[in-house]
Amino acid sequence: MFDKNDFKVFEDMTLPGRLGLIRANLDPKFEEIGVELMQRLETEYQQQFFMKIAKHQRRTQNPPPDTWLAINQDKRGYKKTPHVELGLWPDRYFITFSLLADIKNRPGYYPILKEYQDTIITEGWSVSNDHTSSEMVPASDIDKVIARYEKVKSSDLVIGYELKADDPIVQKGNYDQLLMDKFMQLSKLMVIFNKLQVES
Repeated sequence: MFDKNDFKVFEDMTLPGRLGLIRANLDPKFEEIGVELMQRLETEYQQQFFMKIAKHQRRTQNPPPDTWLAINQDKRGYKKTPHVELGLWPDRYFITFSLLADIKNRPGYYPILKEYQDTIITEGWSVSNDHTSSEMVPASDIDKVIARYEKVKSSDLVIGYELKADDPIVQKGNYDQLLMDKFMQLSKLMVIFNKLQVES
């Protein structure tokens, strides 16, 4: 399904051109893998999940710098809830678990983050305070990332995995299973954070 040619959509520097390539070449792949991920999640957790594929409808001039699918556990929308995304920047695939700046009941997640920060380090994820940037830092810096998330209202909390376009895995092909496995692994955090927030 996914292959190294996916990144060619970003070579078109026009808004209509890139949107057309995303809709033709990437959205069908997101739809296919998203349905499979939803089935796996609902089988594993016996809970309901919801999927959204980015449509970039608010863009009027500049082409989107990235594109993605998101899965969460609230049918009203994913941005104000813990969610997991699978997407592409021009130079990498990304799979991220995010608590965005304007998430509902934000302070309730601070103690949960601290409780699970050792797990995040042990599992070798990368972390960030900005979901609009592709750059992430090693999980060993998670203390600083959590501290910023607590103090700076505009900051996000992002935990994730990236697979660079020039990685031998991508050049060789056949890595759908790797992406799905990473997505499922990160989804554990989504389910845990949703559950603990409801209980707190």
